[in-house]
Amino acid sequence: MKLFTTIIAAGLCCALNSACDPGDERNSSSLATEVSPDHPVTSMQDIEGLWLIERFEDFRPSWQNRTPWRSAYVQIGRNDLVYNVGCNQSGTAAAIGEDGVLRQIGEGPRPQTLQGCLEDREARDRRFFAFFGKEPEVVRLDPERILMRRGPQELVLVRPDRWRRDHKPSLSEIEGRWVPRAGTTYDGWGLRGFALGENQGIISIWRDRLTWSLCPEVPVPVRWTEDGRLVAKGPVDWTRCRAAARSTSDGLRAITALLAASPAVLRTGPDRIVLIDGTAEQSRQIELQTEESFLNPPPPPNVPGQQIPPAPPPPPPRKSTTDDHQTIVSVRATP
Repeated sequence: MKLFTTIIAAGLCCALNSACDPGDERNSSSLATEVSPDHPVTSMQDIEGLWLIERFEDFRPSWQNRTPWRSAYVQIGRNDLVYNVGCNQSGTAAAIGEDGVLRQIGEGPRPQTLQGCLEDREARDRRFFAFFGKEPEVVRLDPERILMRRGPQELVLVRPDRWRRDHKPSLSEIEGRWVPRAGTTYDGWGLRGFALGENQGIISIWRDRLTWSLCPEVPVPVRWTEDGRLVAKGPVDWTRCRAAARSTSDGLRAITALLAASPAVLRTGPDRIVLIDGTAEQSRQIELQTEESFLNPPPPPNVPGQQIPPAPPPPPPRKSTTDDHQTIVSVRATP
């Protein structure tokens, strides 16, 4: 009897441990819609700010489906929304009632941008824009995620820092030699690019340090953290960098500032990463490209459905005239 009781207790213990195991953070997002809607949102002010799209219907934005960091979002204001699911942008005036339902107010959706996208992405755009006019209910899943739902359609939004942590790369994915390509400053959903110049050297990421070919005299000792950051082990004295001291380039100053800021790292393509400094709402980032892909760019991809025009037909044979004939004189050299 004691043995039987022990087996039952062990089985219950294992079941409880399995049920309580938090698992991977990425898996937790897939359980979002199983949370009971105990916490309806009743005010736009309660969820104001920038949210990234974790999932819309069965679509999960990532660089692997051509939707990199911060390109699929909903910016929630006190009385309006601005939104993008990775192609065109639109928005609407809106309010959330005491019943937790989001309703458009005024004349409905604003005009959208007219960027051309592939057919599947444009079809998703149409469903996404129409979704906000269907009066979805709004539920808080946890402090960093909310759910908007209407019938079978669901939109899960997540705070940018949580999205970044859930999608952080491993250190082995980012080790190597990288070419700085472009800089961007973000303020909410708004962005502004800034130039880095034509030759900004090579940034090398190693397990214990960062090096920059323009400033070899200033290596940056770093450690890789669980939230995906290259944290400097101590202060970095960029005044020792002769190239930066002599230069008046804003690009050089931007790179030195970011390398010293213990940047977060996010993968944005098969050969691209970004270094990020700042908060979710306000940040500066620099895009890096692998040295190999920079020196040996792949051929441009074929656009689906694109027809290669046939070669032009040869010109018709031309009728000869007396003016066309030339007299060829052979001249032999005399010894």
